[in-house]
Amino acid sequence: MDSFKEGYRHFVKNSSGFKGVNHSFEYVNQVQREIDKTIAEMSKTVTQRLNANDATTKGFVAEDWHAGTFNADVVAKGGKDIYASVDKSNNPIKDIDIFNKGTSSSWQSKYYKSAEDTAKELSNPKYNNVGKVAPSDQIAEDGIRTAAQKQALRNSETRHEVAEAYQHTANYARSVIEENGYSSRGLSDREALKIVEEIKNGTFDPKKYGLTTEDFVKVEYVIQQSLKAGVTAAALTAIIKVTPEIYKIIMSMIEQGYIEKDQLIQAGFITLDSSVEGFIRGSIAAAITATLKSGLAGETLKSIDPSMISLGTILVMNAIHNSFKVATGRMKPVEFVDACARDLVVSSFALIGGSVSQGLIQIPVFGFMLGSFLGSIVGSFVYDAGKRVCLSFCIESGFTFFGLVKQDYVLPKEVIVSLGLKVFEYERFIFNPPDIKQSEPNKFSYKKFEPNTININILRRGVIGVNKVGFV
Repeated sequence: MDSFKEGYRHFVKNSSGFKGVNHSFEYVNQVQREIDKTIAEMSKTVTQRLNANDATTKGFVAEDWHAGTFNADVVAKGGKDIYASVDKSNNPIKDIDIFNKGTSSSWQSKYYKSAEDTAKELSNPKYNNVGKVAPSDQIAEDGIRTAAQKQALRNSETRHEVAEAYQHTANYARSVIEENGYSSRGLSDREALKIVEEIKNGTFDPKKYGLTTEDFVKVEYVIQQSLKAGVTAAALTAIIKVTPEIYKIIMSMIEQGYIEKDQLIQAGFITLDSSVEGFIRGSIAAAITATLKSGLAGETLKSIDPSMISLGTILVMNAIHNSFKVATGRMKPVEFVDACARDLVVSSFALIGGSVSQGLIQIPVFGFMLGSFLGSIVGSFVYDAGKRVCLSFCIESGFTFFGLVKQDYVLPKEVIVSLGLKVFEYERFIFNPPDIKQSEPNKFSYKKFEPNTININILRRGVIGVNKVGFV
């Protein structure tokens, strides 16, 4: 039962860390999925137009680029219920749609070799009610705006509708599609053409064009996600930790017919305390995971397994927590080592259990947390069983495991007294108790015959403390 309690305690204490790691790992994966989807759509477009001119194909690839990078930006910033999609209906007015909680907006995309040509194609009067996106280099160099305003001025006296369309292009042409603070990534005409060529010959490298998680995930987004994970982890930890207390309160109410006020106060303090600790642990674990997995800490650390991140985070945080206990005298050094060893074993089993369970139960978070709980229980039993074996070996051999197990060869006081030896004790002050006279009735006394026997005490060595072996 002690092993079960230790396993449950470990799960409650570290479930927030598990949740934080799982949250950020899924967050980075969602960003990567949108990037992969963008690359897949561009490759599909090029494949479908292998016989077409590259200059024509680049315009369709640009549509996939803007829709895909917009969606990746939404996920990276933690947005929901808003996404972009390339219009596949051959609608002559729009190329890209942005759907936002039941509403939608449309964009027209044109990618021509020169700013004058792009401005001309964008300035059809039928595009006056949609957004306009063009090559980033032509927008940045002010080429489209200058060319559009020139044509607007030229046609202002004779063709008002054409002049209005050109002025609309000058005012609203953008290098990205954008809505509600989310936007796509700019793409130049040269880059669009290069992408088509590289996809055709199989040399396309997403890193060259900023299609990586580290290009979309920023430090401020990591902080935002870690705080979100911390809040969720705090609630989860509070629920897990207060559930046994609620059960006790319910059972007490059934048995007694009422609820003690102190029980409710205790449950409230447990909820508050666990929530604060859960928030801190969940936020830190999530921040570390998002930073490493997104590539913000370097390409090498990006490939690290999330279970290793979770294990390292838990071990370090628990070690820091226990170090304060050692420094304040609330924990002995040998107990600190024992706690670190237990965390290593139990956390490893918890993470293995979570990974296996997540594969079997395809329910986000629930599958992983259930496996982590079972893994923590199993890991606690395994650690205690292994520790008993090690201590048994120490009892028989006298081995100290490099000082982690203390061997005590001093005979207990009780054994020395039973041998008839005098035990030296320091002088202690003993106050005289008050002498209170009491009358006692005479009692019948009888003599009891006891035969002389040989008193034999068998000494054996066993566990007498935390990682301490001595005579029992």
